Amino acid sequence: MRRVYLSILVTVFGSLILIGWGLDIVAEKELKNTSPSELELYQRIIHSAAMQLDDLPLYQLDQGISRIQEQFKLEFFVEPLANLALPEELSEELETNRRLSLESSEGAFLIEKLETHSDYLLQLSVPLSTTETGYLDIALTLALYLGVGLALAIWLLPLTSRLSLLTKTAASFGTGKLDERVKPSRFSYISNLESSFNRMAAQIETLVADNKFLAQSLSHDLRTPVACLRFGVEAALDTQDEKKRLQYLQRIDEELTRMEDMLEAFLSYASMERKAQELKLANTDIGKLVYSTVEEMQALAIKGNIHLEYRQPSSQVFANVDYQWFYRALLNLISNAIDHTNGKVLACLTTSAKGLLIEIHDDGQGVPEEKREAIFSPFVTVEKSRNRQTTSYGLGLAIVSRVVHWHGGQITITNSKPLNGACFSILISPTLS
Repeated sequence: MRRVYLSILVTVFGSLILIGWGLDIVAEKELKNTSPSELELYQRIIHSAAMQLDDLPLYQLDQGISRIQEQFKLEFFVEPLANLALPEELSEELETNRRLSLESSEGAFLIEKLETHSDYLLQLSVPLSTTETGYLDIALTLALYLGVGLALAIWLLPLTSRLSLLTKTAASFGTGKLDERVKPSRFSYISNLESSFNRMAAQIETLVADNKFLAQSLSHDLRTPVACLRFGVEAALDTQDEKKRLQYLQRIDEELTRMEDMLEAFLSYASMERKAQELKLANTDIGKLVYSTVEEMQALAIKGNIHLEYRQPSSQVFANVDYQWFYRALLNLISNAIDHTNGKVLACLTTSAKGLLIEIHDDGQGVPEEKREAIFSPFVTVEKSRNRQTTSYGLGLAIVSRVVHWHGGQITITNSKPLNGACFSILISPTLS
């Protein structure tokens, strides 16, 4: 909004100054051209009066002024030259021509320097015609208002145009076209508002897409356990063998547990966007954070006969992160690497000019390039040949991507150079320790 305030202030005050300056020039020319014969007549009168005063001694100037006023029925004044404060240009003009014409809103003033009494000036007040000045004042006032109004109309044109575009985009977005965005413009006064709308639209589009994925995945993944439950219930009701009935009931219990786990995972992911507003960012030692995560996963690695190694820089590095969420993201990444490795996982923390880089390497089959972008989408899993776990719902890497996005970082997948498998890299901005 600061840009809007500044632009309207510049427009109003700039137009007032420029239009006022232009009208002053017009008024000055108009005053000089309204009645040249009348001004010329007054110039002759003051010159004649000055000649009469030049013939009088100094002590008789007051008497001479009284006679001249009665003679011409005009207001004459004799002022000491020292009492008149003029700019340097006008002073030089008066010294050269011995006469000067001055104009103001009240009328015109004619000044002539006396030759005999060089320290005195004769001044004649010449009022302008009331009718002429009245019409001129009205015309100039209207011109000023119209000029400022035109300047404001020109200023409002791009603003109303951008507001109209924003309104149309919002209306189109409301009809279901979730990919609608306001195209940015360098000349927009409301660029911040437009950017906020685009960010909001992108978040809504992501939430709607996630909800669709959630609904589709739930409808797909619930069919098998529901069918198993129905079969188990029917079999338990039909059988007369008590042992088989207990086996069926045991399977039903297992399917119910699996359904509970799946629903809990889906609902947890669905509520993540709301939790993004509750991040508790703090200046955190990233080296210790990664080390703690690796140590937490050592038991799982040992159980799977996997060598898990961590390499960190010699000096401490810090970043503003939410410890719990970032810890969870690292757990998901290392767990994913353990699930898909052939026997080695390497976690590395390095620093560069771009920021802090956390890399998780494995010596598995890697991730095909065509699937590297989609793998961070929710409910997307890799090939069964790479997946050792049967309880994966395709949410681990989606959660990692969302957490990294919350922290203003980037996550990418490349081929691991040290282990020849997959390499998941997180890049975040460091802070001073």
